[in-house]
Amino acid sequence: MNAFNEFLLSKGEAYSNIDVERFPRFWSECANRFQTPSIVQIIGTNGKGSTGRILADFCHTKGIRIAHYSSPHILRINERFWLNGAEASDRLLQEAHEKLYVKIGAKWAEKLSYFEYATILAIELFCDCDLAIMEAGLGGEFDATSVFPCELLLITPIDYDHQHILGDTIELIAHTKLKAMRSTTILAKQEHNVVYEIAQKIANERKLTLYKARDLAPSLDRFETKEGARFMAINRQLAFAAAAYLKLNPSAALFKTNPLLGRLTKIAPNVSIDAGHNAHAARAIREAYGAKQVTLVYNSFADKDYKTILHILKPIVKRCLLIGLDHLRAADKGAIVSALDSEEIARGEFSGVIDKNEEYLVFGGFSVVEAFLKARNAR
Repeated sequence: MNAFNEFLLSKGEAYSNIDVERFPRFWSECANRFQTPSIVQIIGTNGKGSTGRILADFCHTKGIRIAHYSSPHILRINERFWLNGAEASDRLLQEAHEKLYVKIGAKWAEKLSYFEYATILAIELFCDCDLAIMEAGLGGEFDATSVFPCELLLITPIDYDHQHILGDTIELIAHTKLKAMRSTTILAKQEHNVVYEIAQKIANERKLTLYKARDLAPSLDRFETKEGARFMAINRQLAFAAAAYLKLNPSAALFKTNPLLGRLTKIAPNVSIDAGHNAHAARAIREAYGAKQVTLVYNSFADKDYKTILHILKPIVKRCLLIGLDHLRAADKGAIVSALDSEEIARGEFSGVIDKNEEYLVFGGFSVVEAFLKARNAR
């Protein structure tokens, strides 16, 4: 492990006790030390990473010097920093870290949180790019990615997640996230009409330009693939709309990709992994599988609504195999077992063995996907 990884891990990844004024203070003091590329920011509940990578992948094919900052990662921190078609190497990250530490000084380097430091490292790393796509963490006007000048804001579907921080209704969550709206915003297809209403109200009050993805892109049907899910078509449509707004002459045929690991990714003929962890993602997965039955490899963080998620997934789950999760935020195993029993879902423990005669779905968050991949690679 290099010094950058050790430094970042020393900060801890938890997002409790967020100081919403810290990063704006930092940027106010240090902005003149950075050269920022043109930025497309992405906020929302689900689909941020996929939308960003689809757009970045397209820009790369057009010869644009392009970067994509996403979070969280599955196996390596490098996954968060995609630059001109590839993840940033350990050497690039270490060099950027050393320059950044000197540029902002020890006081700020030590004070910034894990996500804040990773975010400003991305700006340092991407300084020579034509365009950087920056994915928000929890989203909203206080997100670290929201301090930078932004050419375009993309909003993916907004739904329930992180209610203890963002609010316990769609209205509150939407208000919190949509406060980040800036001069030009493109809104993906939404399940909740109130999101459109709130976005339009903010746009009117601030005299902002607001598009729906369908205003700039073909119908969703043009982005469907035989093996894909409806939610991926929504992500592709939003990415296409952004490319159209940026006058990059996009073609719908070039947007039928899913280049980011862990987004209903088929890693074997009978194994798919998805890093989704909320009810909205579970509904999308259930729709994608239709009448197909799967063996679900699952676990959850304690702050996720695993009871609702398991209820949603029940129609497609033949049995559930619980996978160990070595994380401070992991849910109590007994509570997960109780939720499975309440839904009358057959259960067992994941041993690392994959039966070639069964269809597997690994679901429950980035840490669950990470645990599965490590268990699979260890065999």
